[in-house]
Order: sequence, then structure tokens, then C-alpha cells
Amino acid sequence: MTTRRTLRRALLLLLACGLCAPAFSDAVRDEDVKLALIYKIARFVTWPSGSAEADTPFRLCLAERSIFDLAKNRFAGRRIRERDIEVQLVTDADENPAGQCDVLYMTRVKQERAREFLKRTSGQPVLTISDEPNFAESGGMVGLSTRGGKVKISINVGAYESADLVVSSQLLELAELVNDNRIAKR
Repeated sequence: MTTRRTLRRALLLLLACGLCAPAFSDAVRDEDVKLALIYKIARFVTWPSGSAEADTPFRLCLAERSIFDLAKNRFAGRRIRERDIEVQLVTDADENPAGQCDVLYMTRVKQERAREFLKRTSGQPVLTISDEPNFAESGGMVGLSTRGGKVKISINVGAYESADLVVSSQLLELAELVNDNRIAKR
């Protein structure tokens, strides 16, 4: 089975599981699905060599306290790129996530805070992800949006390229691409 087909099936399964899960609340189920997608997305991204040592944890930073416990439970015992996942909380935009995060997930943050986090991580090897409307169009790397009960992925090509991150072509095929200068060069 091809990697692309496997990724599509995994994403569909995650979405289906999210729709069939017990109804604790729509918000928890939605966040759980998005956290699962973040895990899958991060597995299809390559960070520049030297940005992290193999013996250091893979740091998933959250800009919102309300999903911290859910994320810690979801990622307990999991690994990305042969590194144990460590969930951290970065609540103050004055903290510079560029030196302490591999992925920064911003959910339920005000637009001003998101802009400050993006400014501090600009050009740094930090994969920025948010479910805020038009996040990828506003300079973030990966935007997650829910439309018609389905999660849609938008990827800002210029943003991840400026951070020297490499996103797998299989993931790019599943996403809506934003700020893709490769199209203009054709």
C-alpha cells in the first residue's frame, strides 16, 4: 500500500473515529481530532539537521491551557522522529517558542497573540499550527478548519520553506496550498 493511500486512510479513520466517539462534548471531540491530526502532520514534516538532538524530546507546545491535559494524555508514550513527545505550555507571547518548541499549536487564541507568536517564530524551525480562521493565509504554516463536519488542512508553503522545514509531498497533496511560489515559477 502506498504511503499516500495509508495517510488518506489514516486521516479518514481519525475523522470517522472523531464522529463516532462518545459525545462528551463537541469541543473535546473536535480538539481530540485536531490533536490526532497534529500528530499525523508532524510525522510528515522534516526539521533541518541540527535543529534538535536525537536524545532530546520532541516538543509540542500549546498556547492554550484548556487542552493541556487532553494533549498530555493523547501523546503519552508516543514518539515522532524517534523522539519522545513532550507537551509544554507556552501561554505568554513574551516567551520565545523558537528555542523550546518543534510544533506550536495555537487554539482559542486572540488574533493579536497569534500574530505575536508568529512574529517570534518567523524563520525558525517551529511548525506553527492553528484552528483560527485564515491562519495559513495570515502567515501561519498549517491551518485547520472544520467545514461541514470535516477538518480541512491549509498549508502556507512560503512560511514553512522560510523556516527550512520540509513537508512531505503526500501531505501537500491532501491540503489546500497557500502562498505557493512554485505555481508562479511554472
